[in-house]
Amino acid sequence: MRKIWKRSAALVLAGLMAVSLAACGGGGSSSSSGSGNSGNAGNTGSGDSGSAAASNTGGSSDSGEVVKLVVWALNNAETEDAAEVAEAVSAITREKIGVEIQLVNAQDAEQIQLALTSGEPIDLLNYNNLNGQLTAILRNNYAYPLDGDDDLIHNYGQGALSVIAPADLEACRYNGTLYALPNQKDTSRSAGFAMRKDIVDELGIEVPEYGTFDDMHDILVKVHEAHPEMYPVVSTWAGGGFQQPWPIDPLGDNLGVLPNVFDDSTTVENWYATDTYHDFCKMMYQWNQEGLIMPDITTSTENGLFGGNGFSMFENWKPGKEYEVYKSQGKECVFMKVVEPHKYTSLPNGNSWIIPYCSPHPDKAMQFWDLMYTDADIANLLVNGIEGKHWVWADDAHTCITTPEGVDPNTSGYPSVDWSWPNQQLTPVWEGVDPDLWDKLNEFNESGHVSPAHGFFWNSDEVMNQVTNCNNVVSEYNNSLIWGTVDPDATIPQFLADLEAAGINDIIAAKQKQLDEFLANKTE
Repeated sequence: MRKIWKRSAALVLAGLMAVSLAACGGGGSSSSSGSGNSGNAGNTGSGDSGSAAASNTGGSSDSGEVVKLVVWALNNAETEDAAEVAEAVSAITREKIGVEIQLVNAQDAEQIQLALTSGEPIDLLNYNNLNGQLTAILRNNYAYPLDGDDDLIHNYGQGALSVIAPADLEACRYNGTLYALPNQKDTSRSAGFAMRKDIVDELGIEVPEYGTFDDMHDILVKVHEAHPEMYPVVSTWAGGGFQQPWPIDPLGDNLGVLPNVFDDSTTVENWYATDTYHDFCKMMYQWNQEGLIMPDITTSTENGLFGGNGFSMFENWKPGKEYEVYKSQGKECVFMKVVEPHKYTSLPNGNSWIIPYCSPHPDKAMQFWDLMYTDADIANLLVNGIEGKHWVWADDAHTCITTPEGVDPNTSGYPSVDWSWPNQQLTPVWEGVDPDLWDKLNEFNESGHVSPAHGFFWNSDEVMNQVTNCNNVVSEYNNSLIWGTVDPDATIPQFLADLEAAGINDIIAAKQKQLDEFLANKTE
């Protein structure tokens, strides 16, 4: 495979989702903040938290009482710093909506699963670290409906609705009901190679904005000859982590996909049986034979290899990604993209938020969620922390920010995980980032070619055993094949035979049936 993936048709906007799941527990009833419910009092979560001073009485601002909302965020902030941010936000929200917040950070998949299973009182939750993300949330009835009987989104979320793109919102609906809201992050996807800028400049390499795998091969050969001590290609994360450079709609789990969303085909195929997959594996096998791939790449336990002795890695791209890589890897980079922007269901709804079914105060939670989309002071506090401690203005015109003198942004106590909050676009950009970043991000999101299956949720319950078996087969073969450590001509036939024995055809048939029903309902 040597071509650049290009767009070829108009955008397709998705409609209703078609997963046959039960409605969320607690879904139809409202939970009044003035009910006297003891709510979240005494709840410390299972990780670091920042707690506001007043106790949670379960009262409303209308009666002069303040409701405490427990907010589970995606952040590795220190306890003291999270508490300071929580108090600064609460100073605003007490006056505006009669609430204060407790930030609970650094929750892993097991902690989130346990909290939701046990019904721990949580008012807002970022589900990024939960295995399966929104699909798992819906399957287990963990989310409170936002447009159910009490219609939280229309009563308290008009501000959020005013900034969310309709196509992105559709990715958060199940069977016509809204359960999540997409963050104002990258909701389309492009991908290619990130390359060390210092090496590119040193060797005078011309890097095109869009290129082919052949273009990348020529660059890697040049780097390998000039710097034999470097690894020309390293993994994106430990264990052979890899950002896929194809315009696939994974339809939930990559077991039956739409191989190229730009073709607008709705035929579900076995990705591992496609010519595209086979050709890529053959290419990577050649690169490996030429010494262009890091040895032991599939078994390495190291992260941050790009910032060490690596030259390039497969990586997603969006406006501002270069600076994001610099912050995480410590090396400036340049990108060559091999696939144009595209959009499918799990991109808008990934890494986002819900009001859990176990929230004692869903109405107040929705009001605060709306402020996270619309109040610039709240958004900046949650994204960047406290002015003077975690960030300062970099210029007198207040056009961008930086860390205070002597402060490392990665060890400041409150690292900026901007994409994990509802609306990073209300915040100032960091020094060194394009001042027009947010406009360019919106243009990028709007430019994504929409998969014809956008809005589709795959329910694998009827073929759960086959899914488990096929995932085990993929784990056995895929990493070695995509990194070129085994001969694909000798290995892929056995890989495909094992997948068929594990039930891949049953999965594809069931997924095709559900997709066809989804598409039929969408056109009615």
